[in-house]
Amino acid sequence: MTDKALDNSSRRIITIGRQFGAGGRSVGKLVANKLGIDFYDKELIAEAAKVSGLSDKFITHMDEQHTSSLLYSLILHAQTPGIFGKGKPIELLAYDAQIASVKAVASKGPCVIVGRAADCILWDEYDVMSFFLTAPLSDRICHVAERDSLSKDEAAQKISRLDKARESFYNSFSDRKWAEASSYDMCLNVAQLGVEAAADIILKFLESAHAGGQKY
Repeated sequence: MTDKALDNSSRRIITIGRQFGAGGRSVGKLVANKLGIDFYDKELIAEAAKVSGLSDKFITHMDEQHTSSLLYSLILHAQTPGIFGKGKPIELLAYDAQIASVKAVASKGPCVIVGRAADCILWDEYDVMSFFLTAPLSDRICHVAERDSLSKDEAAQKISRLDKARESFYNSFSDRKWAEASSYDMCLNVAQLGVEAAADIILKFLESAHAGGQKY
């Protein structure tokens, strides 16, 4: 399968949401490679730092610390004119920078974007096909513990913290809910399928949707 499945449109974006430790980066990168299009995940941190002037380290910290109370307080400050206007708290600058970075990479052409609520951010401006990747908690704990050299208890705590951050960030954009099947075009259990098969199913879905006259 080639990027012809995207119909050569510059406004078609593939977004991949995921539970922490479910293999979102691996699957997303494989999909992008097979389609011959750009891939963005952690790369968005550098883009956000570039557009905001904040450090990569601070953007990463904020990316992992989204909470409902923090996002609510930031939204209350969001009435300040301009994306990076004076008077905004630095946390809001980081929040805005992540949104701006998603829009910036999407404007460059077809791509795969992992996380950052990209489907919600881009839905009104681009043809978005959204996917969500999941895996049983036990599988994710084992994967994260091995990958990050953590104990299973430490891995479980990290998964819980980052999943809560992702949920809060995603849910701040719309009425759609993070990790609920109705919020996405397709959900996949990577533990059952494996990375290669999950990527192939996404590609087949895109091809079928395109042939059927849908977004792709």
